[in-house]
Amino acid sequence: MTRGLALEPLSLLRGNELFRSGDLDYVRDQVGRVFCPHRLELVGHGARLDARMRTKWLRTIGINLVGYGGEVLVGPGLLNDFLVIMIPLTGHALVRSGNEDIESHPGLATIPHPDRPLTMRWSADCVKLIVRIERSCLEANVREHFGHALDERPIDFRPDMDVASGYGAGWANLALTIAHDLDDEPSLFDDTLLARTWEQILMLSLFRAQSGFGEPESPARSQIASRRHVNAALAAIRHRVDEPWTIERLAREVGTGKRSLQSAFQDAGSTFTGELRDARLRKARDILRVSAPGSVNVASVFARCGLQHHGRASGRYRALFGERPTDTLQR
Repeated sequence: MTRGLALEPLSLLRGNELFRSGDLDYVRDQVGRVFCPHRLELVGHGARLDARMRTKWLRTIGINLVGYGGEVLVGPGLLNDFLVIMIPLTGHALVRSGNEDIESHPGLATIPHPDRPLTMRWSADCVKLIVRIERSCLEANVREHFGHALDERPIDFRPDMDVASGYGAGWANLALTIAHDLDDEPSLFDDTLLARTWEQILMLSLFRAQSGFGEPESPARSQIASRRHVNAALAAIRHRVDEPWTIERLAREVGTGKRSLQSAFQDAGSTFTGELRDARLRKARDILRVSAPGSVNVASVFARCGLQHHGRASGRYRALFGERPTDTLQR
């Protein structure tokens, strides 16, 4: 995990809150004004929304913090004229861009192709930093600086970007640094020239991080396979959290060996047991959020979700969601 992604996401853009609301239609309308009209649906019986959005523009680039506070399906369709670079700071999201599925999480951002249908399923605790870039501005800047490396086709990025290491981590930390500074008064980015310069840096460094232009060599095949195994393992755990997972069973599920999968988790800054525990905690939180006070207790919900060590699980719950499990139940 990068240095920047480790910080508290709701510390970003505090002075630039566009809204906080539980009204689905209002949230859909406000988010659509910044991005585009889209479908927005809550997932699960009795699910509630506690959405917030913070937005600040440089000149043509928008820096946004978005969280829905409930599991949602989001269907923008085609973006066409702009790109979004979506960096999960907490939680996870299944992003489908065209025919490609990406299980996005802290450490793996997504850049959906603007000409392919986009649908997403965000977990209730998912909060993302979303950088919105006009497609024409990106292509004009890239062609001006790297024209000799391009042909006449539109720029076509990969739909996923590793932001836990390498150039992708550097780009994500740059975006987070800008988001922090935008809350300052005065901000460096109030200066038109500086804002224009940093927009160019964001666009050109994104191209550098995604295209591999100028790299001495491509990542080793084993590294690419390792990331794919982790992503497939995370998707299996999170979408079938009730299954009695073991590292051996999960390795068979994703088509690799136990030790290879353990090493892949370690390289990604995580562990099998940690990811399984966090997935179970998310399930517990979903149950607590829709349960009437007095109808259940935290210990019984934790046991139902396979969380054996109540004290440790409660501490991790608070670290993940910023509140005690009893607080969730009593809301």
